Amino acid sequence: RAMAKPTPATYVLALRVLYYLHVHRRIGLRYSADDLDLSGMSDADWAVRYSTSGYVFQYNMAAISWSSKRQQSVALSSCESEIVALSEAAKEGVYLSEFLPDLGFGADAATAVSTDNTGARALAYNPEHHERVKHVERRHFFVRDCVERHQITVPFVSTVDNLADFFTKPLTGKQFFTLRNRIMNVTSEDKCPSIESDISQTS
Repeated sequence: RAMAKPTPATYVLALRVLYYLHVHRRIGLRYSADDLDLSGMSDADWAVRYSTSGYVFQYNMAAISWSSKRQQSVALSSCESEIVALSEAAKEGVYLSEFLPDLGFGADAATAVSTDNTGARALAYNPEHHERVKHVERRHFFVRDCVERHQITVPFVSTVDNLADFFTKPLTGKQFFTLRNRIMNVTSEDKCPSIESDISQTS
């Protein structure tokens, strides 16, 4: 989107991204053995026109799949945008849960895809027709089908602990580094405290 209509402000932001990448060039995804199953989180940033869907899946302490994508249809409520995002995450969750066993990893348990929206979570479990979302296309309720087939579970996660926030909305410096460290499994020796503090204050 920025490449289609570049502006001086966009150029400044691009330089900021390059500065971040240069300063933190030593940091990458760090995987560590653990006993946790594959799990994911989903979120959506409800907008007046097109909302943004985001999800992240973690295995062995760090992210193995993530996405940030603008939704193709206009959501009329935050619940609708969240169920669209949740269904997109469910598709990825089903794929990963079938792919990992081929590599000798994974488990037979249903994959947890958490959300911080109680309405979307209720829709994932409740097969009854809801008046508020009767206009939503059936394909956006893919997550409900996955729940019924016991492929996916949808736990609730608080907004502050939802790692998918990282992929849907602008964040303060402190929020950015907190979520980044959890998503990438960044350890204390990898961090640049002085630089992170500087960026946090200017965000």
